[in-house]
Amino acid sequence: MRVLVVTDTLAPSYGWGRYAIGLIRALRDEGADLRILSPLSRCTEPDLASMPGHGSVTSYVSETRRMSRLVLANTLAIWRASRDCDVVHCVTEPYSAPAAVAGLVGLRRPLVVTVHGTYAVRPFRRPGARPWYELGYGRANRLVAVSRYTRDRLPTRFASRTVIVPEGVEHERFATTSHAISTALSGLDPKRLPCRDGSGEMPYLLSVGPVKRRNGYQTTIEAFAELRKVRPDLEYWIVGGTDDPVFLTSLRATIARLGLGDAVKFLGRVDEATLVGLYHGCMFFWLLPEDDGEQFHGFGLVYWEANACGRPVIGASDSGAGDAIEDGTNGLLIRSARVDEAVSAARRLIDSPELRERLGKAGITHAKPWRDAAVQMMGVYRDVRADRA
Repeated sequence: MRVLVVTDTLAPSYGWGRYAIGLIRALRDEGADLRILSPLSRCTEPDLASMPGHGSVTSYVSETRRMSRLVLANTLAIWRASRDCDVVHCVTEPYSAPAAVAGLVGLRRPLVVTVHGTYAVRPFRRPGARPWYELGYGRANRLVAVSRYTRDRLPTRFASRTVIVPEGVEHERFATTSHAISTALSGLDPKRLPCRDGSGEMPYLLSVGPVKRRNGYQTTIEAFAELRKVRPDLEYWIVGGTDDPVFLTSLRATIARLGLGDAVKFLGRVDEATLVGLYHGCMFFWLLPEDDGEQFHGFGLVYWEANACGRPVIGASDSGAGDAIEDGTNGLLIRSARVDEAVSAARRLIDSPELRERLGKAGITHAKPWRDAAVQMMGVYRDVRADRA
């Protein structure tokens, strides 16, 4: 079975990219015959860039043209690439529209669309985008939601064709040694953060995700200020793009108001080795996404990445994190936008090395490998082909 995978990015610094990279590699390992379409300028993985038949599409992120023109530009690329494929899988939502148009002009290949989070739903509130998403989702044989939370946010008319396939982690990429951790963190001044009790962890808390309102940084920063009152040696490190200058400015104002000084560090985007080192070195990982009615966090891949490094996690139950975290098993779940609950959960982990160790060890096995997702996805491909037979 030959599958055409269409994605906007194959760069691990983006959520869409991490999903596409992990799934493609796992599908390849499971024996799937793959063809890839992606913006070549947004592919940083040599093994994927060199795959036979890797073609190019126009990025929906880097372009500012009208969506109708982007659909037309990408329809031809998808039409050409799908001629000798059995299934088309758009792993980023915007490409569902040109894939659907390609199906309308003669190539009726089964269409699968992965739906992630904000950008799976928000276009339905945009007059210029809504008709295209209605077409793309409406023509899809299956919508693959990464979580129950995302599934439940989709328009109900698509429910009968929606299945859930969680994301995964490449466990081997997150296994490392204390030497590798020190090397990865050498540029981040770890000498100020001595290891505790020989465990390898350091007194900093970690979040990974774009510095946007939906990731709940206002809550974690305010909670962190309370934690510093009992643990003044703690620091809070945040990894992620800072592409929202207005929100970043408001966070810096909060940090100044709370007297946190340089205890909160915005590290921006980092390379993979540094990210793995940061996961391994932190006391625990926390991210408390908030749903403002339009923007939301679809799944908790970062929680599983932290788990794969043996670290406990704290997430928000009213978000996609609820599918990644089993409360009391691999981490703790609280309600979003609740500073008091964030402080309480964090104190439980800070005050109990035993709890941190138990949750961290359990997390290694709780975080599902990408192979599980690939096996489920191969089943989806077989089902949509059978439906068309």
